[in-house]
Amino acid sequence: MKKKWIAIMMAGMMTASLLAGCGNSAGGSSQETEKEQTDESREDESGQDETAEAQEEESESQTDGEVTTIEYTFWGNQSEIDTIMGTIDAFNATHTDIQVKGIGMDSSVYLQKLSAYASSNTLPDIVQVAVDYGDEYTKKGMFAPLDEMIEGAGLKELVSDNLWEGLSYEGQIYAVPLQASAQLMVGNKELFEAAGVEFPTDSWTEEEFREAAIKMTDPEKKQYGVMFADSVVDWARALYGNGENQIYDWDTKTMNATGNEAVKHVWDLWINDLMLTEKAAPTVLSTKDIGGGFETGKYGMALIGFWDIAEIHKVVQDSFEWDLIPLPENSEYGQWRTRIFANALSVSANSDKKEAAFEYIKWTLENRDIQTSSVSLPVNKNISEDPVFLEEFADGAKHYNKWLALDALANGVAWRNTGVVAEINNNVIKTEVERLILKPESTDLDTVLENIQTEGQKLFDAEK
Repeated sequence: MKKKWIAIMMAGMMTASLLAGCGNSAGGSSQETEKEQTDESREDESGQDETAEAQEEESESQTDGEVTTIEYTFWGNQSEIDTIMGTIDAFNATHTDIQVKGIGMDSSVYLQKLSAYASSNTLPDIVQVAVDYGDEYTKKGMFAPLDEMIEGAGLKELVSDNLWEGLSYEGQIYAVPLQASAQLMVGNKELFEAAGVEFPTDSWTEEEFREAAIKMTDPEKKQYGVMFADSVVDWARALYGNGENQIYDWDTKTMNATGNEAVKHVWDLWINDLMLTEKAAPTVLSTKDIGGGFETGKYGMALIGFWDIAEIHKVVQDSFEWDLIPLPENSEYGQWRTRIFANALSVSANSDKKEAAFEYIKWTLENRDIQTSSVSLPVNKNISEDPVFLEEFADGAKHYNKWLALDALANGVAWRNTGVVAEINNNVIKTEVERLILKPESTDLDTVLENIQTEGQKLFDAEK
């Protein structure tokens, strides 16, 4: 773990978060807003005074000016939709001049619906996007640049630079983070102790990680030192950062698989060494292939997502002790870096209510109750850097080393997974890495990298 980050941690952390709301259902007041009449409850034709009930209604409905209604579209399952609708209701209850109408939909149809909105020029005022695909729409002119409003509202310093970079296109910011989290490493304390390995809490090297994985492996017990699962494909694309260590440059549509010693080193360590030679990791791409993951107690370490923590706690209970552990550091390439998983809010370029839409976005970023009532970490650094936050856990929840999650996020890198990049990820990289893991006798790492380079570049070139 980088020493400078430890110093920063003493004052606080860099971060990210998932919005949560007040729990009202999708059928609540946020579904639609009406402008109420304020003058028709006056004296009727017979000259009778308005009733006390009418006076109360007038008081509640009258505002200093017009009510601006903005539409906000987002994805989620029904529970997630209900949560966001609750957040919208909380905003509407505290704002008289702006009201938000939520449009929630299932994630399976969301991108298709966005395309339909765009082609019919009916895109809602606020649109939920994700760091891995937002620029696909931004470069088509669908979203408005938000730099001026972000700076004017004093929000720039509230969010870590890597999140802003991930939500930018050609030097301009097109979204404000709504939620963000990282992938992490978790360790089984009991297996560390049994192997005579000190449980890492501060920093450790890649060599120490490898040694620990081997020591905790016991074939007779079907016990492995580490579980990579699908991360063996995804993390390796940029484990040591972006730039020359990334397997491709999606902006210039250029593959960078051959001659990339950083990427080659990851798969050489994880697959050739720990999987195939030392048998310290199962040779699979999914925990489903072997009937379970870290929660079974058969793995000394595992690569997980922050979102997995609650489920691990729920399943493991008191069967064994566990906690997050630092991501190792390579002496040549630096600390391991995870992909950033971030959802964000953009404003339609065609909206005539941009300022009102941004007011809702600003509110979600500054509201502590919303920032901390979630399954992720606060985006707002004023909240995440608060030492009190590090010790805040829900009743009955596992008290894990929260600052390690914040550190992983602060060092995370943006990624892409749409269009031709998604095709390369799923049909080229995954296919080749799977062959190396499951049929190593039929290929080798150099051949895999050459095939990824050649086939991936063909797909890129077809897009130029």
